[in-house]
Amino acid sequence: MLSYKHGFHAGNHADVLKHVVLIYLYNLLKKHNKSISYIDTHSGNGMYKYISRYMEKNKEYKYGIKKIQKYVGENKFIKNYLNILKTISKNNNFYPGSPFIISSISNSSDKLYFCELHNNEFDSLKKNLIKFTNTKNINTDGFKYLENNLDKDKSYFILIDPSYEIKDDFIKINNILDNLEQYEKSKILIWYPILNYDDNDIFIENLRKKGIGRIINLELPITSNNDERGMKGSGLLIINFKEIKILRDLKALSKELHFYLKQNDDVYNPKVRYL
Repeated sequence: MLSYKHGFHAGNHADVLKHVVLIYLYNLLKKHNKSISYIDTHSGNGMYKYISRYMEKNKEYKYGIKKIQKYVGENKFIKNYLNILKTISKNNNFYPGSPFIISSISNSSDKLYFCELHNNEFDSLKKNLIKFTNTKNINTDGFKYLENNLDKDKSYFILIDPSYEIKDDFIKINNILDNLEQYEKSKILIWYPILNYDDNDIFIENLRKKGIGRIINLELPITSNNDERGMKGSGLLIINFKEIKILRDLKALSKELHFYLKQNDDVYNPKVRYL
């Protein structure tokens, strides 16, 4: 959907969850790999100013990054995320998207591929990442890029986070999950919104029925009101990561994020599990 602009949602609770876990997984891979080939399928423009008309319209960041910036706990992954944001945006005047975050923490030997279909967003992405020398910005649909350009003999770390404003996005996600043998050597992080708890339960149950057995699922509910429009929370599918410690780390992480980001006290607890 070319009308979608992530600026309306940048820095919200979903971005916080996605980026904390993205940084955690990227750093985990860096411990075992001299270089990483990273693909972001839906990059956006990479940088979102708090005073922009987009972020100011809905002010979703006030219920995401602005809440977690008050964090006083000891979880090292949340603290690392906040320290990275401080380093990137020294004046705290913008929220960095996934491309800017990954570019900032990557090694010079890493190869970073950022896909963005929206022409205006793509132009801004190129400008915002101009100082990084290990990036390749591609004006294309991220799903098609995976389909046509992935070398099955190579290992990639892939972030897939479409807007889900069109139903085809869920269909395309399911197609990827039905054909994971094509991504056997790659690590994948898929973000998805929880729009309705009943529909989400069906989505997860259908994933269980696929019998894939290589998926860690993290879900972070932030409101218990199932009738209101908008996201009730969001979730992540973490694929082909075999480290046992991940489940333990994510359980501790999600508990802390839930405490700071939940919007009412009777909201469901976060879930971290194998599917």
